Amino acid sequence: MKAIVYMLGFGHIAISSCWILYTRETVDLLKGWLQTYPLKFLSVIPAVFGLLFLVSASATTHPWVFRAIALLAFGEAAVAFANPQRIYSRMANWYFEKVSDQTNRLFGIIGIIFGTVILTWI
Repeated sequence: MKAIVYMLGFGHIAISSCWILYTRETVDLLKGWLQTYPLKFLSVIPAVFGLLFLVSASATTHPWVFRAIALLAFGEAAVAFANPQRIYSRMANWYFEKVSDQTNRLFGIIGIIFGTVILTWI
């Protein structure tokens, strides 16, 4: 279980580092995924992350946080799969059109902090 926590922490740090260093390329990659693949297929990604957080919760010092994150990920997967009133699509369009590069870098910094916190709770 600890290996999953290490994978989640280091993976989050790596993805967030790409978000900071290659902001435009990372956003373009995500935008391409949303345009290429149906949203129902992409909803599997947060579901898998939720499952990983749920399974690895017992190996951490604060399992309730990991369970809460898992529930949020399952909720995101459900919203992405159902996409009621196209809310997920509208949110993605807002993100790709309105959010600046500096805000994306801020998200990357927050992600690095979150990944570090995950690693310290082992």
